[in-house]
Amino acid sequence: MENKRLQEELELLFGEETVKMAVLQEMLARRYIANNPIKIRKALERFQRLKKIEQQKEFTAAFDKEMARAFICAMLCGSASQAVLDLAARAIEDKLAGRAVLGGKIIQKK
Repeated sequence: MENKRLQEELELLFGEETVKMAVLQEMLARRYIANNPIKIRKALERFQRLKKIEQQKEFTAAFDKEMARAFICAMLCGSASQAVLDLAARAIEDKLAGRAVLGGKIIQKK
């Protein structure tokens, strides 16, 4: 039920056809997420702070095709969502190990 509601909200932002196509291309979304983890994480965090649909539409309108697909799948698809969870888990591990992430590169904390 909640997933259906989320899908309907994403269809308002991206259009029904774009959401359906993104879900069908989930593997491409996973690859994009793996190659752009910081970009995806920042987009999801920023989107979460936007409360009005107009703000969300304006924010997502700037996404290119690959980013839109990854964003949609990160929210709707199990394996793409798992890719985001894996990235979060790695970030936590890095933090616990004394490393910080800066500009997509892990640097050693001194």
